[in-house]
Amino acid sequence: MLNFNKRKFKTNLHDLGKAVNVVSTGRWMFYCVVVGVFAGVAALLFNIGLNAIQQISFSHLAGLDLLEPGGQHNFMHILLPASLDSTIRIRSSWLIILLPALGALISGLLVYKFAPDAEGSGTDSVIRAYHKQKGKIKPVVSITKFFASIFTIGTGGSAGKEGPIAQVGAGIGSYLADKFGMSEQERKTLLMAGMGAGIGAIFKAPIGGALFSIEVMYRKDMESEGLVATIISSIIGYSVYASFDGWDSIFNFQSLAFTNPYELPFYILLALILVVAGIIYAKVFDKTKRLFANIDLPVYIKPALGGLAVGLIAFFYPSVLGSSYGSLQAALNGNLTISFMLLLALIKMVATVFTINSGGSGGVFAPSLVIGGLLGGAVGMGFNALLPGMVGNPTAFVLVGMGAFFAAAANVPISGTILITEMSKSYGLIVPLIFASAIAYLGSQNWSIYKEQIEDRYSSSDYRGAFLNNILQSIKVREAFQRVENLPTVSQSSNVHQVLETFGRSGTLVLPVENDNHDIVGMVSLYDVRSLLAQEKNNFIIAADLMVPPKFLTMNDPLEKAFHYFTKTGEPELLVIQHGTQNKFVGVLSERDFLLAYERAISGQPKINS
Repeated sequence: MLNFNKRKFKTNLHDLGKAVNVVSTGRWMFYCVVVGVFAGVAALLFNIGLNAIQQISFSHLAGLDLLEPGGQHNFMHILLPASLDSTIRIRSSWLIILLPALGALISGLLVYKFAPDAEGSGTDSVIRAYHKQKGKIKPVVSITKFFASIFTIGTGGSAGKEGPIAQVGAGIGSYLADKFGMSEQERKTLLMAGMGAGIGAIFKAPIGGALFSIEVMYRKDMESEGLVATIISSIIGYSVYASFDGWDSIFNFQSLAFTNPYELPFYILLALILVVAGIIYAKVFDKTKRLFANIDLPVYIKPALGGLAVGLIAFFYPSVLGSSYGSLQAALNGNLTISFMLLLALIKMVATVFTINSGGSGGVFAPSLVIGGLLGGAVGMGFNALLPGMVGNPTAFVLVGMGAFFAAAANVPISGTILITEMSKSYGLIVPLIFASAIAYLGSQNWSIYKEQIEDRYSSSDYRGAFLNNILQSIKVREAFQRVENLPTVSQSSNVHQVLETFGRSGTLVLPVENDNHDIVGMVSLYDVRSLLAQEKNNFIIAADLMVPPKFLTMNDPLEKAFHYFTKTGEPELLVIQHGTQNKFVGVLSERDFLLAYERAISGQPKINS
């Protein structure tokens, strides 16, 4: 029979609890699950609302049925009964011109009235909130973005879902962090978790959504500290969303595998072509933004102007409306010609910059996928026509083009690859996907469709401050200060010459000042005393006139506290006392000693113990 040692069991359980940190783990699990649930529900409601506006606008008013990707579901049967369906049919093709302008006008009025920060690409707004607003997004911004984007995209604006749902999800994370009383860094983590959950849900790409939220913040870096939280929230959000919308991927794609290494040079050429196309796209984006900025019209009218331009294009080429995912699905099926794919990629660029830069509310992720996929498809079919048999399946270039162009345009080579893989379940093509994405990324790091991205974490003032604080918190005063035996004190009634004489005996730059009861009431600096020597009647100036409030350190204090004291007092040295005492001085910490200890820490040199 096994003997059960109750005492040993409790000891082992206690040690396990300390190792796992059950309280902290459970707390964060709860936060991430809550954020994921709310973001998943928000994504579901956003998609339902978007389907409703889109169906009413085009199927029932303009008489146009937009193509949808293979895995996209429509919720109109829930919202629009058959009896109502038959009463709102107008079916006038001329409405295609007006609908994007009308939706953009409604969007512009909502943004102008309630939340100007909801204008344009939502992803850029989240990046700005992360770097410049301490991770704070006002609830009114998320709510306004939700409805403004439904009207912009639902009436045909050339924009995507990822921007709106990124801002809505991030807003949920930011709001809940404030309600939970979390710190700034924790709020930023939940902001990324909400962003990842929203994107992972609406694109049915939980891992890609999580990685995107930590990678998109920088051009050459990622916020790895938020990875676990974003993965948990993204998987929860995806599970909530897919439980209602179904578990199919967004795009239907035949199962292909990379088995021909001779195709790699063609993928290199594709990546280089997409880099050039991306640079052109970025320049057109910037010029169009300046164009609309210089138009002397109310800000809520400008989106309607952009929408009207989109409507005029769409009257001749309806495939440009909305996300254009239906055309991308047709390209994946191999049903489009080279000439049509090139033309649609071009006009999709134009329609997108008019939609977003005029002030329309939507994302640039979907248009980037469409542009990259169509260019990839045209290039793949061109290679196949010129060199028959060298390219196994030209439609694979559609998928690789999607990933490579977005990786280049947004500086997200890893998450872009995973997102495309999950959206199409094309795991067999992950090798050429990440290969082409890496090359395209290397050629495009100096530009981005997300203007709020910064280069890396060291370019962030918040991160530099946090990095400095972490280093200084890890170093104790005992590792840096200079020990001084029998440090003399100065009486507060001592004149300048008496104080100077005491400094001569101490060898320090600061001294403690005591009153008649031998209580320490301040400290005095040698520099302040010397500055008075040339003045007449300096004998009438006493230590009480020169002293400043005492700022003492103990040997167990972190250097972060010393840094705070140095910046607040401006003194060249700080006094160090024995821990647990009030007037037993053991030495001083100079600015030079402080800097040397910091340099030792960041260079990995051994600590000096005193």
